[in-house]
Amino acid sequence: MDGVEVSPYGQDRAERLAMLRSQRSLLLTLCAEITAMRRRLADLDPSESWTSQSQRAYLLCVTDVVEQVDLVLHYLNEALHSVRLQIYDAETLCRA
Repeated sequence: MDGVEVSPYGQDRAERLAMLRSQRSLLLTLCAEITAMRRRLADLDPSESWTSQSQRAYLLCVTDVVEQVDLVLHYLNEALHSVRLQIYDAETLCRA
């Protein structure tokens, strides 16, 4: 070849590394935004004054949403971990 190293993904390694870094940045932004939203939901304090059936139902819905958001954050963190490992591997290959 003419000095350009091609990864198994059909991109040169520098392009792949740039794409992975972009993905990492997007995932970090998304995680931060979702974490902030989750914090706002979890901070809802219905207090003892929430006694009506509709208020209790609303609280149950919020609790369910927080649980779902926790699951989303778990999967986002797994994706972020995977991208970080790929970046590490790509950087190691670029140095070699």
